[in-house]
Amino acid sequence: MTTNTYIAGKGFLYRFDPRAKLLLMVLFCVWFFLPVTLAGAWCVVLAVVCAGIRNIGFKQVCKTFLTILPMLVFMILFIPFNVRSGVSLWSVGSFVVVTREGLLQTLRLMSRFVGITYVCTLTLQTTPMGKVMLALRWYRLPYKASLVVSLAFRFIPFIADSFSQIRDSHRLRNPNIEDAKTKKSYRARFSDLLPTLTSALVVALRAIPHLAMSLEHRGFGLEGRRTSYHVLETTWRLFTDLFISTIIPVFLWVLFAVR
Repeated sequence: MTTNTYIAGKGFLYRFDPRAKLLLMVLFCVWFFLPVTLAGAWCVVLAVVCAGIRNIGFKQVCKTFLTILPMLVFMILFIPFNVRSGVSLWSVGSFVVVTREGLLQTLRLMSRFVGITYVCTLTLQTTPMGKVMLALRWYRLPYKASLVVSLAFRFIPFIADSFSQIRDSHRLRNPNIEDAKTKKSYRARFSDLLPTLTSALVVALRAIPHLAMSLEHRGFGLEGRRTSYHVLETTWRLFTDLFISTIIPVFLWVLFAVR
């Protein structure tokens, strides 16, 4: 289970200390809930996306947004149910579909969802999982908790990759499946998806012994104090990166705070 979210690259985020990146990620997650202007929130989201394009490429950024696209569509569809009072922007007869207040609230929720999701994703895509675990240990997070976090971020991509491989194998067995999909109902499509989901579940269950063995090899459950072969060195660059990670959210808060 060596799959992870890390994408090799040479951008400026790759040279940033992982401890500072984790701090910056947490501060950004808090920043999106502060009373900032809507335009400011979306400007920060755009800046984070531009940083992602600069470091991991436009194609990888698009893959991330395609993953969260169903949630964004779900938020847009529920605009009529967010706020029922206010200035009507679109109504059908006597039924108010979209109000100005509801639209603004939806845009704010979307900015928070996109911003927090992509900040966390970009951090994991530009930081090897081993360094993430060492950074968590540097922040005095217990070893067991750090190991659970690292395994979770390895296991989820592992299941996703397994599902894609199983789906492709089923498509190879039936080369005309794409043409058949256009003529089938949604119920029939869901029925065709069940074998793939069942196979993915079997793969996940069969991975349990390997996961248990991996935990045993890493000393999980032992009473002795855990040691590490690798540590993150403390240099002047760390303090510089930590200062930058702190000053960026503070500057953005001063710039976009609601007055």
